Amino acid sequence: MEGYSSEQEQIEAIKSWWRQNGKAVILGIGAGATVIVGGRWWMGQQETRAELASAMYEQVLTDIRLNESESAADRGARMLDEYGATSYAMFTALTLAKLAVEQGDLTMARTRLQWVIDHSEDAALKDVARLRLARVLLGEGDHAAALAQAEAVAGADFALPKLELKGDAYLALGRMSEAHSAYSAALAASEGGLSRARLEMKLDAASQEGSS
Repeated sequence: MEGYSSEQEQIEAIKSWWRQNGKAVILGIGAGATVIVGGRWWMGQQETRAELASAMYEQVLTDIRLNESESAADRGARMLDEYGATSYAMFTALTLAKLAVEQGDLTMARTRLQWVIDHSEDAALKDVARLRLARVLLGEGDHAAALAQAEAVAGADFALPKLELKGDAYLALGRMSEAHSAYSAALAASEGGLSRARLEMKLDAASQEGSS
């Protein structure tokens, strides 16, 4: 407090400053404490929700392992309603879609996969859902929609299945030249094994169809 001629002046200056600014200081401290406490509470709530969502996802998987499909579907639907913002909800929706395909319910499979596309913030999970949805749409005979879903896949890690699915859609649509190009590109990106043998068969089929 330099500039004051006596200790009393310093005391009076402090009192005056406090009268003018004390309320704001108290409010500021209170607000800061509220933010800190509130932040910790929010993080705790998020951790608790994640733990509950994880446990429910494990229960869905257990139901499926025990062939309790109806219980898995019911529990999974509740999971999407109660914990829809968690990554476990996305995994659950993908699992329920797979279960629906195995049961021949392609409409439900399509619904679950579209839910992931609409709600997930993870680009890779969106791509997985789009690839699976494209296969479901092919199974339903909606070849144009399947092609659109395959084309929407953006991740470089999914280039091979994307190209193969595009080839399948083009083939189903009778667009043989484009099917041949897609299969050729997929074959060039493959690393061998069963996928390469399958692609070679599809490429031959597209070539034969195109020449007939």
